[in-house]
Amino acid sequence: MRKNLIFLFSFSLVKGIVFLAPLLLADILTGKDFGVLEYSLAGIGMLLNAVMNLGVQGAYPYFIIRKKMAKLKNGFSLHPLWLTLFFIGNQIIYFSFKRYGLEIYLAINISYIIANQMFFSTKLKSHSNIFRAVFLDAGIYILLLFFIIGYYLKFITPSISNISVSLFFYGCIFVVNAFYRFIRESKKTIFNHYKKILKFSIHLLISSLFLFLLTVSGRILSKHFFGYEATGIYGFYFRLSAIVVMIYQVISIRYFKELYTKKPKILDYYFSLFYFFIFVLSIIIYFIYPYLVPSFSEYFVNTYPNNKALFFVIFCQMTFWIASALQSNIVDREGLSKVNNLYFLGLFILSIVVLYLYRDYLTLLSLTFILYSLFFMANITQFLALRTKKIIFKKSLLSLTFVYITSCLMLILIS
Repeated sequence: MRKNLIFLFSFSLVKGIVFLAPLLLADILTGKDFGVLEYSLAGIGMLLNAVMNLGVQGAYPYFIIRKKMAKLKNGFSLHPLWLTLFFIGNQIIYFSFKRYGLEIYLAINISYIIANQMFFSTKLKSHSNIFRAVFLDAGIYILLLFFIIGYYLKFITPSISNISVSLFFYGCIFVVNAFYRFIRESKKTIFNHYKKILKFSIHLLISSLFLFLLTVSGRILSKHFFGYEATGIYGFYFRLSAIVVMIYQVISIRYFKELYTKKPKILDYYFSLFYFFIFVLSIIIYFIYPYLVPSFSEYFVNTYPNNKALFFVIFCQMTFWIASALQSNIVDREGLSKVNNLYFLGLFILSIVVLYLYRDYLTLLSLTFILYSLFFMANITQFLALRTKKIIFKKSLLSLTFVYITSCLMLILIS
């Protein structure tokens, strides 16, 4: 009991920082700088992280927990060195050749940091070191909090350039750590083990890349179609909505091993209830926020009147984001990523066709609703993939279908 209470306190503290730091930065930075940060941190940075990581973080629990192949552990120690190549290469290309702007340089550094955070956090959770995992997951946001404190203490000038410098030094810590771990590790068959890991994880890479793309596409496409200020608006309301994701993160961290060991029928029952609960909670918080957020965010006051419907759609999207994340664990553990990728490919082609045909009529709201619908369909593809192995998540499917239909009807009333 005491351990659970300490975990909840630590989690609440850390996730409070993750939630509040970007929202406070929206009032400190210029509209463009905040848009650049959102584009780099939660847009391109998250997408590049999926590519860099090669799906290896998902392979760790599969081999170590599900298959109990502890002999492969030394193969995983090569992964941080692989990640370091991107970080070092980024410094050389940016400072020596100036082939791209600050936003791309920043995005690559951020993706390197996030890739390390996710990899080491997954390892910690796989061995029940949940306290350290919680703090590691939030590393970038803790750094941003120190930046905010420095601003209020008059030590730091608020700019995207200064944030970039801070993140560079944070990234250097992972570089040192990568070489230190590799030097200490046994080199026997290390390359063969890493090759075996990559052979499996490449399918995880493709599926995680699609889900990351779907998650971050709102920021990337809003920048493409409407500019950095629209990206800032989308990112701000996405982060406000993500408060319910913290509940999912508590569950996924605390019961990480159970996701790889419990029977599908039991998981289906609890998943369906959880999805319904998250949706109802999202609606309640959506209607409460206008009375709370203005007290600490001028940005909200200035942008909310024109973005009520946008905020609602993003809030509803959180249920499907959580569902896809939970179900990805089941797809991965059953070795069905390759099957699911075929469905994802079809959905990806469909999304490109829809966006192309509708490109001249897009608004930030309509773009967000298209992405919301794609998220719903992505969940359907996961159910279809599981069905090929006669694993039926009937209750979860009914729960998510109810959420989607109800949210569409409510959107008509709100709009």
